[in-house]
Parts: sequence; C-alpha cells; structure tokens
Amino acid sequence: MDEGTKEDMKEGTKEAGLMDGGQAIALDEVTVRYAARDEPSLRGFSFEVSEGECVLLTGGSGCGKSTVMRLLNGLIPHVHDAEVSGGVRVLGHSPADRPLWETGRMVSTVFQNPRTQFFCTEPLSEMAFGGENAGEAPAGLRARVARVADREGVAHLAHHSMFTLSGGEKQRVALASAVCDQPRIYLLDEPTANLDDEAVQVLRSTLTRLRASGATIVIAEHRLHYLRGLVDRVVRMDAGRTAQTCSAADFWNIPGQTRRGLGLRSLHPPAAAKTPRTAADEHTGLACDHPRFGTLLFPRGKVTALVGRNGVGKTHTARILTGLEKTPAHVTLDGRPLTRRQRTRRAFLAAQDVNRQLFGPSVREELTLGRQDIAPSAVDDALRRLEIGHLADRHPLSLSGGQQQRVAIASALVEGREVYIFDEPSSGLDYRAMQSVSGALTELAAMGKILILITHDQELADECAHAVVSLPAPAT
Repeated sequence: MDEGTKEDMKEGTKEAGLMDGGQAIALDEVTVRYAARDEPSLRGFSFEVSEGECVLLTGGSGCGKSTVMRLLNGLIPHVHDAEVSGGVRVLGHSPADRPLWETGRMVSTVFQNPRTQFFCTEPLSEMAFGGENAGEAPAGLRARVARVADREGVAHLAHHSMFTLSGGEKQRVALASAVCDQPRIYLLDEPTANLDDEAVQVLRSTLTRLRASGATIVIAEHRLHYLRGLVDRVVRMDAGRTAQTCSAADFWNIPGQTRRGLGLRSLHPPAAAKTPRTAADEHTGLACDHPRFGTLLFPRGKVTALVGRNGVGKTHTARILTGLEKTPAHVTLDGRPLTRRQRTRRAFLAAQDVNRQLFGPSVREELTLGRQDIAPSAVDDALRRLEIGHLADRHPLSLSGGQQQRVAIASALVEGREVYIFDEPSSGLDYRAMQSVSGALTELAAMGKILILITHDQELADECAHAVVSLPAPAT
C-alpha cells in the first residue's frame, strides 16, 4: 500500500470518527409518495446498515432503490417533493432536518446519471469542489485531488472539458469526486452503468479500499458479478418493499434458475465474448469510412455490437452514422452514399443519456410526439413488447432510469427507420427488462433493419448480438 493511500485512509477515518459496530443508517417502516405520483414508491420499507458495512440493494427496475438513496442523502425532501412517513436516521440525524450541505459532508453519492451532479467544467475542479466549499487548506486539498485522480484512473482527463467526456468517463470522475470528499457513507446508484471492464475493476479496487478503511457503503445495482466477495449483506427489493435479506454467501449461492426467476442479472463474470467479429458486405448494410477507424460495416438483418473502451469514440461514431456530426466520413447504405440530411431521416439514435430525448407529458404521448401517422395499436404493441404498458400514463421523467431506457427503445420501435442505434440501452435494467430489450432488438433485426448496439454489457451482447465491431484504443 503506497503512502498516499495510507494517508487518505487515515484522514478519512479520523475525520469520520468511526464507531465500530454503531448504526450508520436506520429506516423504520418508511413510506414515500412523490408529489406527482398516486402510488407510493416505498411501502413500509425498513433498512439498517451498521458502521463499516457494505450492503447491496438490488431488485427489479423501478422497485424503489433510487428513492432509498434520495432519503439517505437528503434529496428527499429538499429537492424531490414527496410525502414521507416513518423514521429516517443517518448517523443519528434525520437528513430532512439538516441542510443539504451538512449531510453532503457526511454522505457522498455517485448518481446513475453523473451529469446531473456536476458543478464544474473540468474534472480536477469537480473533485476539489466539496473540499473548497468546506474551506479546506488549498495545498492539502490539491495534493489529495492529485493522488485520488491518479489512483482512480482519471488523471489523464484532468484538463478535459466535462462536456467532452464520455458517459463512462463522467462516471469515473463522479466516483473520484466522492472519494475526495472523504465522507462516512458512500451511496452508489448503478455505478457500473456506463463502465468498461477495466473501469469496473478500478471501481472494485476502490470499493475494497474504502471498505478496508471502515467506510459505510450502500450500492444499488443490477450488474452484480463484480460485487462477489465485496458486500457483506444483500437486500432485494420488490415494489417498494423488502422482499429478501440475506448474507452475501447465501445470495451468491442462489441457483441460476431461481436467480432468473427473481429477475436478477448474472452472479458470475461473463465468459469470453461469444459473438464473432463482423464479416459484412458493404453493399447490404451500412458502411462508414471512418476518419480514425477505417471502414466500419454494419450488416442488415443483424444486431451488431459496437464495443471499445470508455472514451474511445463509440458515441461519436453513432453521431456520424446518424448525421448529427459534421465530418468528412463517407457513409453508404446498401452501397449508396448518404448525405447528413439523409442519415438523420433514415437512422434513429436512442441516446446514452435518455433524459435528453424524453419530452412528452406521458409515456404514451412520448411515443406519438411528432408522429401523427402512428396508429394507437402500434404504440400499444411497443409498450407491451417492452413491458411498460402499466406506465403509459406516467410522466417519462418520473420513471426510474431503467424504465426510461425502455421508453426510449419503445419510441424507436414505432419510428419505422432503417438504421437503429442504441447507446448503452441496458443501463438500469434488471434481467427481465434486459430480455425485453434484447427481444425488441432481435425482432427489429429480423425485419431486415440495421441494428447497432453500443454496449459494455457482455451479458446483453451475448443475449442478442450476431456480430461485433470493436473500436481500438489509441496507441499510448
């Protein structure tokens, strides 16, 4: 262990004043109903975490995991308007009765969509933000930021603009910022949603180090395999209630058939990629003469996984293919050149950050927005295929992250385009929802469409991809 790591751990423990075995979190019969919702998001939910414990919260998309996080960090009720009953105690206090900044010094959160938590325009300033607001000495803060940036693998992003970072890079900066704040409690909401395999291992190393330092950690997650041997206890939620509480050992021994029946993702690391590298004919699909990667081929009638490390250029490539990016790249469809304007008409992009493309006042109206010729039966069919018919009258932005992903995909299904690009569509999806998404993509491909799946999720790729296009990382 290097001296910088020892120093960070020592500082964090000293500042936290940890009490081994004390209670860090206590929710007692908590019910939460958001102002815009008729039904509660939590229903008599109880949850306890001891100081120094690492607990996994899991369960189906929309089961209430993010609501629990918002209670613990004070966003409910300070930011999200909701009726709350029952007891909420974090480090002996009610977050509802304390200023947000005060809770924020003790509790750090890594959000599912990290873009929503940034205050600065470049990573190092973001990492120093909490310490600066707390009046820490500049020299010590700069040294800690430099150490953490190096250890969390974001030092190379130091002088980049936040606006140019990929989703995975933003997620890594959010984690590094939380570590810099040295809180007593870490809350991580889907922290691997946009991370490549290397970044997931860095996250695991960070969590192992924090756990050893005595920090209290709560992780809300669907991707489970990387947490084996790390968490102490697992709480599975269902419809806002506790469905099961068990030790980590018992959880990781759940048989595969039982696990799938519960809607849980794989408990084991994915095997080596099963999907073959693409061998396509540029006259029967989409072809791009990319300025950095050469010729990229995406065949008709297949789902092609577009893969590569965080920040390599996958989303940028999607923007080229959909005509959203000015570029000298030459793009053809079935051998015929496509202008940028033609690409925007022929291709549909379901963006990584779905909040940027949800505008309708309800899920049903989202699917018909700007599409006057869409038959109601087509909308109903898309909602049914993605298993979100029961959400038809809800506002899209009131949904969980995984539910929003399925709304964006349902919107794509009614579009009638020739090229579909889905950028990290498995973010926030449980096993059943992942299968629904996989089935929808496979059905579109079977209709002769061109399907491009941008993903780090090998489990999803194994479910539906027929071929892979891998973008190489730049030489160092």
